[in-house]
Amino acid sequence: MTMPPVNDLSTARLPTDVVGLLEGLCTTRAIRRYSDEPVPPAILRAIVFAATRAPSGSNRQPFRFLVLTDGPKAAEAKALIGRAARGIWSTKAQRDGYARGSGAVADSPKARMARSMQRYVDEFERVPVVVLPCLVRYREPHVTEGASIYPACQNLLLAARALGFGGAITGFQTLVETELRQLLDIPEAVALAATITLGRPEGSHGQVRRRPLNELVYEESWGQPASFAVDPPGTRHTAAGPPTAS
Repeated sequence: MTMPPVNDLSTARLPTDVVGLLEGLCTTRAIRRYSDEPVPPAILRAIVFAATRAPSGSNRQPFRFLVLTDGPKAAEAKALIGRAARGIWSTKAQRDGYARGSGAVADSPKARMARSMQRYVDEFERVPVVVLPCLVRYREPHVTEGASIYPACQNLLLAARALGFGGAITGFQTLVETELRQLLDIPEAVALAATITLGRPEGSHGQVRRRPLNELVYEESWGQPASFAVDPPGTRHTAAGPPTAS
């Protein structure tokens, strides 16, 4: 991968993608295990630049990104979010029975997910980069306001994938929002939309697993399978999610 100098961002071009757009779309899955390698400034700049190119309502561009790497406030914020993450995952694991049923089988998808999540939250403070996507509200909270921030979050994750890095989007900040606002001087009129972690994957990227295309795409009327909705060869599927409506 061609990468510009990490210490001269004034003239550096954006780095070259390591994957094509369609491949990136199909292989941008949640990455929760990271090496300790820092994210170079040139790469971080490219990732957040891509995020800021996202569409927003009336092109108001109300998104802002608070990036936390290795400064003293970043360390304190990561510690706050890490404690929240462990509490959220502990509750979810117990409520959703991650240790029961197939979760008791060591090599089952459920058990692997539980191990991945436990390590993710246990090592949260070591994550190289944490990004807090924020929405500068220009009206009262509205059901559609996420349309002006979440496309930018997806752009960020896709850009990370395009450059050989990876990330995961969570809502861990919700339990410590008051503390984060005070620590990071976030105004009350700004909504904290998510917590995104970024870093070099410890392992490799892989194809995302989703429900078969013909279960998710209709033609002409609700529930009518689309004639063109045929998965490409080699597509991998998951049974996760609600059953298909009859």
